[in-house]
Amino acid sequence: MKKLLIVLLIATSFLGFCQEIKKQNISVLYVGYNSEKPMPEDLDSPRVTGGMTPERFKVEYGKRMSAFKNLLQTYFTKVTLVDSRDYKEGMSSQHDVTIFDETPTLIKEQVIHNDPETGKFVSIEQAEYVSDDFNSAAIFIGHTASTIGASLGSKLDWYCLCLDRHAHHIKVEHAIFKGPFKTTITLKDRKTPDNLLLAFDGGNVSKEIPMWEVDKEGYLDGKGIRVGMVARGWGFEDSPNSEIISSGVCTKEKTAVALGRHGKFFLWGFAGSPDYMTEEAKKVFANVVVYTNKHKENKLIARKYNDRIATKQYIDRMLFNTTKRAYLNYIEYYKKMNEEIMKIKAIAKKKQEAGEKLSRDQEMVLNSKPLVVKTREQFLENSIGKNSWSKITGLDTLAIRKYLKENRDYFYSEPAGFYDLKVDEDIKSLGIANTNIKVLDKAISILEKGAEKDKASRILLRYTLENFKTANDWRVWFNKNKDNMFFTETGGYVWMVNDASANSKTRPRSEKEIAQIRSK
Repeated sequence: MKKLLIVLLIATSFLGFCQEIKKQNISVLYVGYNSEKPMPEDLDSPRVTGGMTPERFKVEYGKRMSAFKNLLQTYFTKVTLVDSRDYKEGMSSQHDVTIFDETPTLIKEQVIHNDPETGKFVSIEQAEYVSDDFNSAAIFIGHTASTIGASLGSKLDWYCLCLDRHAHHIKVEHAIFKGPFKTTITLKDRKTPDNLLLAFDGGNVSKEIPMWEVDKEGYLDGKGIRVGMVARGWGFEDSPNSEIISSGVCTKEKTAVALGRHGKFFLWGFAGSPDYMTEEAKKVFANVVVYTNKHKENKLIARKYNDRIATKQYIDRMLFNTTKRAYLNYIEYYKKMNEEIMKIKAIAKKKQEAGEKLSRDQEMVLNSKPLVVKTREQFLENSIGKNSWSKITGLDTLAIRKYLKENRDYFYSEPAGFYDLKVDEDIKSLGIANTNIKVLDKAISILEKGAEKDKASRILLRYTLENFKTANDWRVWFNKNKDNMFFTETGGYVWMVNDASANSKTRPRSEKEIAQIRSK
C-alpha cells in the first residue's frame, strides 16, 4: 500500500509538470538578429544595440535569437524566427503575436516641421519602421517599443534607456503572474534607488522596497550588457486599454513603466534575453505572450503622438521643485554623480597608464569635468522658468505655488507642447475644469443661447476631435456619447468617445488650427 501511494504521488507530480508546460496553440513571430547575417555597422547607436557596448554586442550577436527560440518553442506550438532586416509587415499578420527584440529597417525618416515665418518648432513626424496600418499584437523588448511604436501613437514611449534588472511597485495579482504557466514571484526587500527617493513622488517611499529579480545580470553591473527601457507613467492609464503592471530600477521616479500594455502592444522593458532571465521571469514572459494574444483585438483608442506632452502630474513635479527639499535633493544627487564620475575616471586613467584599451564610457569620462551644481535660482530657472507662464510668476516660489494650485483645473498642453502647460482662460471664466465633462455641456449651451459663440467654439474645438457646424449637431453628438466618453491628457487634452472606430488616428488641434477652422 505504501509503495502504491509513492507511485501515485510521483505520477501526480509528473502529470502536474506536464500540465504546466503544455504548449499553447499560439503562433509567435520573433524579430531579432540572426548570427548568419553580417553584423550591423552602427554599434554606437542605442537603436541598434539597445545600449549594449560594442564589445559585448559582438560577443552576444545572434545568441539572443537562439535563446528566444528555445524558450518560445517550450511553450508555444508555432515559432517563426526572422532577422529584423528581413522583416516584412505581412509576416506579423500571419502570426498571433510578434516579438520585436530588434528594430526593422527604416521605411520613413523623421520629419521636423518649423513655422515658416518664425522658424520655431511646430511638430514632428516620427520615423517609421512599420506602416501606419500596422495592426498586429506585439511585444516590444526594451528600446524597440518607442522606436517602432512612436509613429503609431503608442504610450510605450522612450522615457529613459536606463532600466536595470529588478522590478518594483508590481501588481502581483496581475494575470501575467498567474498563468497559464504557473510560477511564483519571489519578492525580496532591496535598497531603494536614490533617485526614486529624491524624486517629487518619493517622499513616502521606504528606504527598502520589495523587488522581483527579472534578469540575472543588468547594465549596472558594468559588463556592457544591453540596457532596458521605461516609458512615462504620467497619464499612462488615462484611457481605455492602457495599464501599468510594474516599474523597475532605473533613473526615474516610481511611476516609470517597465511592464505595461497599450492596446495590443505590450512593453517588456527589461533587456535580458532568456539566457539571462530568471526561471520565474521566463515563465512570466511566456504568460505575457498569452496575455498579449488575448488582447489582439484591442485598439489604441487614445493615441500619444507627443511623448513630451506635460500632463497635470507635471504640476506636482513643478510644485515640488519650488521646495527647499527639492534643491537639497538635487545637490545630493549631483554630489553622488560627481563621486561616481571620479571613481570611473580614476579606473580609466589607471588603465590608460597601463596601456590597456578603454571602453567607450571610460574614454568619455576620462575627458569629462565634474558636473556644475547650479544655484537655487539657476535650478528654478532650469526647472520652471522655461514654461510660457513663468513670466507671470517670475521665480518667486510662493507666487509659483499659488499660480499652479489656483489654475490646476484649467491647464492644458498644445498637442506638440514640449513640457509646457497653458491656462485656458475660456474655461477658467466658466469655473469648470477641462477634466469635467460638464465643460462640453456648458459650451454647447452657450452656443444654443447664441451668446459668446466664439468662446464656446474654441472650447469645443480644443477639447474634442469634432467640428460640427451647428449647436444642434453638437447637442445630438454629446447626448449620444456623453456616457461613453473619457478625458485623456496624454492623448492631447481631449474628450474622446470610447470607440476606436470613432477616434482612430485622429490628432488633437493646435491653437493655430483652431483659429483657422473658426475663420472659415
